[in-house]
Amino acid sequence: MTRVLIATSEPILAKGLETVLMAGGMQIAAVCNDAFELFESLPRCQADIAVLDMALLPAPEAMHDLRRLAPRCRLVPWPRLASSDSPARLGDALNVMALFTEPDPSPSMLVNLTCNQREREFITLVGYGLSDEQIATALGRSRSAVQKLLRSLLDRLGVEDRYELVLYGLSTLGEADQIERSV
Repeated sequence: MTRVLIATSEPILAKGLETVLMAGGMQIAAVCNDAFELFESLPRCQADIAVLDMALLPAPEAMHDLRRLAPRCRLVPWPRLASSDSPARLGDALNVMALFTEPDPSPSMLVNLTCNQREREFITLVGYGLSDEQIATALGRSRSAVQKLLRSLLDRLGVEDRYELVLYGLSTLGEADQIERSV
């Protein structure tokens, strides 16, 4: 049975994920509400997978510290699935994500695992060098919604600015083109 540690500062999300994972046949090893609890619990609870709300971590570099504390545990960013997905689908997604989580995942892997289709499209538009106004027009959103999404993605992916986000977008585009050509 797969043992899962859940780390988020959102108690409702934690309880919901806990319920869904248990229904999907997984065992909850620990639920951590802050970074201190996470760093204390991870080495002790012997989790196979740690589902991490990236906003909980003080900095992206904290992932390296977590890997040192529990080298066998697969660190997985909080999954982004549709509300209609079943518990089994969530469990499958976590297992697949854990299989492909590497100590230093490529930017495109991180984007594909943590971002939904709309967010990947947004990153692509940033990669094309569009301004916030142009992106808002292309997506049919307001400029403030675009700026909010940009801030959210910068925080979640641990990048500092649009330039780094562009690098993520370009690496994702390159892999998507290769996949499409091979199919």
